Amino acid sequence: MVKKSITCISLLFIGCGISYFGIDYGSYIVDKKQNEIFVGKYFVKEKKEENPFVAILEIPKIKLKRGLYAIDNPLSNIDKNIIFLDKSDMPDVKNSRVIIVGHSGTPHNAYFNKLFKLKHKDKIYLYYEEKKYTYQITDIYEVIKCGHIAFESNRNQKTLTLVTCKGTNKQLVVVSTLIKEEQT
Repeated sequence: MVKKSITCISLLFIGCGISYFGIDYGSYIVDKKQNEIFVGKYFVKEKKEENPFVAILEIPKIKLKRGLYAIDNPLSNIDKNIIFLDKSDMPDVKNSRVIIVGHSGTPHNAYFNKLFKLKHKDKIYLYYEEKKYTYQITDIYEVIKCGHIAFESNRNQKTLTLVTCKGTNKQLVVVSTLIKEEQT
């Protein structure tokens, strides 16, 4: 009788686990498809419907192309997407400091899980307000995770900084400088 109860309980936990991960993976697939649709529509000149994204981040080396919501949009949520840090400038501001954060690791929302593969001089593209901003990586470093980061950058240049976790107690910071700005 005890053996039968343990088997039933084990099967129940396995079933719940499969259901949870199946639903989680299913929502990942839906999110990925929706991102692809809206990213594609972002570049259409004759926009017939409203696009929720205000910008697109593209990092070819790690095959990332992800839309970003406005800072004040309720969908701008680190648990669901990459986001502009609330203290971030937008790239059209003089000597802007654009800061984008995202999760790394293995969950479905770990869009920055390959940032560690980036190297100095790699390119990052940010599309915003019908312009393509091309940045080149100038610095990569790690800091202890403590709830805040002091960003150092040349205030006479436009910069884009990407931040993600690295393990449980560090954060990876990738700093890039604007090298080209062009109409799309």
